[in-house]
Amino acid sequence: MPQAATQPVPFSPVTAPLRLHFLPLLFAALCFAAGIVGVHFFWFSPALLLIGISLSGVLCLLAAHMAQRISLLPLAVLFLLLGSFCAEAASWPAPQAQLTQLADGTPHMIEGRVIRTGPLRRVESSLPFSDRVHEEQSMQLQVRITSADMLRLAGGISLGIYAPLEADFPRIACGDQVQANVTMRQPDRYLDQGVWNERAYMLDEGIGALGSVKLSAFKVISAASHASLTCRLHSIQQEASLRLIAFAERQSTKLPSFFRLDREDATMLTAMLTGDRSYLSRGIRTGFERTGSFHLLVVSGMHLAIFAGIIFFLAKTFRLPRVIATLATILLSLGYALFTGFGHPVQRSLWMITLFLIGRLLWRDRSSLNAIGFAALGLLAVNPRVLFEAGFQMTLLSVLAITGIAAPVAEKTFAPYLAALRDLWMLRVDPKLPPRVAQFRVSLRLVVEHARFLLGRHAANSVPFLVRLILRATELLLVSVVVELAMSLPMALYFHRITAVALPVNLLVVPLLGILLPSAILTLVAVLLVPVVAFVPAAVTAALLHLALWTIHLFSDSMTGDLRIATPSAIAVAVWMAGIALAIWIIRQRRFAISIALASLASAAIVVMLPHSIHYRPGALEVTTIDVGQGDALLVVTPEGKTLLVDAGGLAVASPESKFDIGEDVVSQLLWTRGIRRLDAVAVTHAHADHIGGMPAVLINFRPRELWIGRNPDSPAYDRLLRETKTLGIKIQQHVAGDAFRFGSADIRVLSPSPEYMPKSAPANDDSLVLRVSYGQTSALLEGDAEAPSERGMLALGNLHSDLLKVGHHGSKTSTTPEFLRAVAPEYAAISVGRHNYYGHPKMETLNKLEDAHVRTWRTDLLGASTFYLDGRSVTTAAWDEAPTQ
Repeated sequence: MPQAATQPVPFSPVTAPLRLHFLPLLFAALCFAAGIVGVHFFWFSPALLLIGISLSGVLCLLAAHMAQRISLLPLAVLFLLLGSFCAEAASWPAPQAQLTQLADGTPHMIEGRVIRTGPLRRVESSLPFSDRVHEEQSMQLQVRITSADMLRLAGGISLGIYAPLEADFPRIACGDQVQANVTMRQPDRYLDQGVWNERAYMLDEGIGALGSVKLSAFKVISAASHASLTCRLHSIQQEASLRLIAFAERQSTKLPSFFRLDREDATMLTAMLTGDRSYLSRGIRTGFERTGSFHLLVVSGMHLAIFAGIIFFLAKTFRLPRVIATLATILLSLGYALFTGFGHPVQRSLWMITLFLIGRLLWRDRSSLNAIGFAALGLLAVNPRVLFEAGFQMTLLSVLAITGIAAPVAEKTFAPYLAALRDLWMLRVDPKLPPRVAQFRVSLRLVVEHARFLLGRHAANSVPFLVRLILRATELLLVSVVVELAMSLPMALYFHRITAVALPVNLLVVPLLGILLPSAILTLVAVLLVPVVAFVPAAVTAALLHLALWTIHLFSDSMTGDLRIATPSAIAVAVWMAGIALAIWIIRQRRFAISIALASLASAAIVVMLPHSIHYRPGALEVTTIDVGQGDALLVVTPEGKTLLVDAGGLAVASPESKFDIGEDVVSQLLWTRGIRRLDAVAVTHAHADHIGGMPAVLINFRPRELWIGRNPDSPAYDRLLRETKTLGIKIQQHVAGDAFRFGSADIRVLSPSPEYMPKSAPANDDSLVLRVSYGQTSALLEGDAEAPSERGMLALGNLHSDLLKVGHHGSKTSTTPEFLRAVAPEYAAISVGRHNYYGHPKMETLNKLEDAHVRTWRTDLLGASTFYLDGRSVTTAAWDEAPTQ
């Protein structure tokens, strides 16, 4: 028998029961995180916290010497207080108040230094109510402002420079001093529950305002004397992306398309290799998001982990000492992280990998959970606010699920047999192994011996390889299942998506990614250093990428596994946390451990996915004006919880390349936060973009039972909406003035358009479907964009009095005529309008009319989403940040 020349690797012992005494850093990290969470809800004086820390430290020392059995209690208090103190002492981004005052939509002369450059790109844009597409070239910069309007000022601005296609753009480099007459505005912030706060995110990035300027009003006043390291790294990253895209665009067409990179492939590779997502279209992102595999497309913790894993594997293959292998992996991972732009997610992943490897080096294989605690504690001590970031939570949870659940399950089942395949022909290893594992080795050797007579020597020798392949596939399946189940809560909280196809997609694509990433890195290196031979690795990369894309599109196009869900309830979150903790604890017990652990994990995921009742106020009709900027969207909830959405907003300025969808990113987020999984009905008042732009995403996400329309002319956007409605099997109901029907316990009366109304050739404001919704003695009149002609028609119908008026056409002077306002005589008025909009809405003339009529007026640009409760006798109100009662 052939003998292996290497010494056998000692077999890992069975997972020991979970004891906090043996996991001090995991225990400390949990207490530290609990302290951060406490400060998030309650304020504590830092001085009192310091006193408490000192007293707890003394108690810990006393307990260590006199009462070790209760030493965990003062230790828990110590780290709890340390977490609270770090959270209270952590610095917050500067508010940049001076710059915010200048971001008012008017031009200001600014000077500053370029701290980040972007590529010169060709962009398309169109204005609302226009099908004409305008093309120009643009460059995006980040500028650290030193003065504005000749006054000293400090702040950061994201500056877009625009010029005609034929204009010559000057060369702009990091460190250049520039001057420009800039129109600035604050980053968008939609004041709705559950909607992402872009303004806070930009402030965290050092950006206090967004600006735009024509090239003719921009100039470089002095060349760069020096540039920051981050800017240089970004320039290198950008140059690498552009060269890879250029290489793909000029590739020979002689190669079959399967082995040839095109521009779209190159944009995906730039996101995957350099972290540059700016070239990704929304169409590419959607396919990956639907299959729960977007993390495979962009530089993420998985990419860095794969890269570090490859380095660590090579270090072990070349038999480098443990310390040297760990150091080499950390340093090369740092280099790759720097190359990808060293963004916050990459930094977090790098620190997680670094601290985990150091913890593994210190504790070896005795406690991976302790290494995770070490990594988490280090990250939280540096930046406590990272605890509330989705990326940190998902990265930590993935590692915890693999180490805390998947690894023990494998260790109790197939992992010993996988380890036993090493040095299979070294007979002296057998006596040192457990009997069942030793018997497996003996049996496998016998199978190989007998197979040689039937299959030949070479075929028989492949039997151990096939067994190893099956066990590795089992390992990948186990890890994928455990991670997908553990990620159910963050996927529901942050993405409102449970993707059943994520498991098969990851099973098929992750192994491909393990081969694709090294191949893509080799391709990029060849493109940068030896372009003439780059076509060879590029062909391999293209084949692997197209195979992965085929898999993703296969599942994405089916749409069978893409389930959008509402925000889980607090009870569901608590049950999920208990289920995860039970799984981690029980798997380390002896009897029925695997079955109970996996059942607990699956139950936790199911609880998150189960529907729960929506948030509403029983006994009251709710009308909520949603803040969608310059547009309209209203949510109506009946006293028993039936839901109606009237319009879904839209972008004020639309761009085909925009990654923002107001229906997905604003309206849907609010509805999910309210616990809504399906709408009973949606209504489209008319076909203007600021009313129906977000509706396609709403239809797909919430599959309403009915779509209510008035009389609208054909238009490309409206026709697409109707086609999508029919595709989804949604019933279309057309309504005209005179229609009246019940919606739950509410009565709905249609006031416009009249049965004789004939729309013009293009969408118009007077197409608006106007509804009067009443409950008991209270009612709300929802006017859409109806103008004076429609209001005269409604006056002829009579009985218009309503407690709440949704003011027509965003408060324009063409609506809310004095006669109409007298007939409605509302107590409250709501105006849906965007901040600093192009049209100057609401007009002062309309506001004066409302004030003279003593109507209390609520505006979405100032107050955000505003909720009105009509209980049948009176009307009460709630601000945007006051959650409706259950």
